[in-house]
Amino acid sequence: MNTPHTRDSLLDAAERLFAIHGVDGASVRDITAEAGANLASVNYHFGGKDVLLREVLLRRVRTLIDERNRMLALAVEAAGKKPPTVRSVINAFIFPTVRIAAEYPHFAKLLARVQFEGMFQVVGEMVERTFHNSLQSFVEQLKRALPKLTPEEIRLRLVFSVGSFAFVVMNTKTICAAVKVTPVSEDPAGLADRLVDFCTAGMEAAPGRVMRKGAKR
Repeated sequence: MNTPHTRDSLLDAAERLFAIHGVDGASVRDITAEAGANLASVNYHFGGKDVLLREVLLRRVRTLIDERNRMLALAVEAAGKKPPTVRSVINAFIFPTVRIAAEYPHFAKLLARVQFEGMFQVVGEMVERTFHNSLQSFVEQLKRALPKLTPEEIRLRLVFSVGSFAFVVMNTKTICAAVKVTPVSEDPAGLADRLVDFCTAGMEAAPGRVMRKGAKR
């Protein structure tokens, strides 16, 4: 029977299986079996596996982006006429992601997979545009705080920040065991503070020398 509950069950099952096995490794049969739905239900509710993946991402991405934008607006408001501090902008960028990773660990791992494996083309223009529009707001505020950095350099450093977080999410158990820190699920605020400190220092670093193609160090 295909009901709204079936749709939600498919989204939950797909989120978990895509995160664990990858998109190619999780079959429609596996997803429907875990959701307790019939094999045709994915096509009925989503029209196919690619659309299912897009909907799995969008249902939490919207919440993530809204929270980032809310925190960024608060940081800008608190600064008044001055530029917001770099740390407050980075905190608005990082903290919502850590919080959602603690609440929905499979979504966080799936999002990290999408970023690492360059799958934004697969999930569609809507998801990519949602991230791009939000990223641009952060670049604009960081440019105010760090006028010596170019927008391109700021974007690159934000990508480095995303990469740091994604690596931690993809390897949480291994990393936490190796460095003896509390897992993100148990102390999201603690991990967020450490990540924000690390990424803020990287963002505030002096502009480096640009290496031209074929140039020697």
